[in-house]
Amino acid sequence: MGRVYTCGKCGARLNPNVKIILRAEVNGRRALLLFSPQPGNYSVIAPEGFTLRRKDEVRFSCPVCSADLTSARDPGMAEIRFVGADGREGTVAFSREHGRHATYFITEEKVRAYGEHAWKEQVNFWGVGFTPRP
Repeated sequence: MGRVYTCGKCGARLNPNVKIILRAEVNGRRALLLFSPQPGNYSVIAPEGFTLRRKDEVRFSCPVCSADLTSARDPGMAEIRFVGADGREGTVAFSREHGRHATYFITEEKVRAYGEHAWKEQVNFWGVGFTPRP
């Protein structure tokens, strides 16, 4: 397996197999959602009847400890941790707005941006340079 994704609070592994599992809440409705671990792949597996509309603000939390994953730096983003196959650690920040495709992989060395909306934002995370993905 490539990257291991974890909760920044309890350290629980969020991708025990192929997909990343997160708890989601929108307008009082809750569900477990499965996400692709591949950066830039925005497909989501949701339970039947749990629909999301464009621009819905989703509150993500850890399925193990229930910690809110909303970024302290930007409330429009959620954050989880990762460890790459090479041992490099970092943070994944991703949009909480359904339909806004913006994901950032942040390490000490660089920021990699994925998604059509990430390119428009050109975000500089905490003084770290922006590295466009070819």
